[in-house]
Amino acid sequence: MTSAVVILAHAADSGAESVAACFVRKFGARAVRIVRPETLSLASWSHRVNSNGRATTRLTLPGAEPIDDGRVAAVLNRIRYLPVPRFHRSSTKDRDYACVEMQALVASWLAGFGTRVVHVVREHPWVTPVLPLQHWAQSAAACGLPVAVRTISSSPRALRVRSRRVWREPHAGGPARSQAASGGTVLVAGNRANGHFSAMFGPQCLHAARVLGFPLLEFRFSSDESGTVLTHVDPLPSLVEPWAAALTVDLLESIAGESSSWS
Repeated sequence: MTSAVVILAHAADSGAESVAACFVRKFGARAVRIVRPETLSLASWSHRVNSNGRATTRLTLPGAEPIDDGRVAAVLNRIRYLPVPRFHRSSTKDRDYACVEMQALVASWLAGFGTRVVHVVREHPWVTPVLPLQHWAQSAAACGLPVAVRTISSSPRALRVRSRRVWREPHAGGPARSQAASGGTVLVAGNRANGHFSAMFGPQCLHAARVLGFPLLEFRFSSDESGTVLTHVDPLPSLVEPWAAALTVDLLESIAGESSSWS
């Protein structure tokens, strides 16, 4: 196959479909290939790791051209889980073992792409990207973002998680703000940020993404009469909006442009 960007995404992932459609419009149908995670366990794999720890992989999916990792320009990993349909009738023990083996194989495959994959598995060693709340909240706050504070109690009487606002938006003397809460996002893709709150928080989000080491992050904010706070950071953004898909395409294009396999 010719060099292409590979998108690993489930059938219900409309954001991945939006990114792929944007790629096709910009570069043509052969510039991108969507691979369903459900099919990876059905593929024929040739996966080798040399004495230096470098992996080379070739996989052949049923009824499709082989994928040679040396000819993949960039990878967008949207995997949320890895099913093993070949083992659905096996015992629980055998099915669990197959799942573990599949996770290890796919993780090694993705790690072999180095910086050509979003997100880089060598830095974040999971098939499905993981970003714990404590991690992103600490980094975001250090970068100047107004993080919603959560108070957690282990008391049976008061077992709950509460949020309170820690930053107030300056008023400009205009009409009173609505009492109803509203939300918005900032999408960081490489060195660019866009979204509803990008004018207000774009630089801080870019800084936080660099600190966290994720090139593609969605920062979600909530606003009400008391101000605006960051409530979540997602390493698997929705990407359904055309502008978000276009920003992601630009990121993958820049990664592919640094790869000798891009054509």
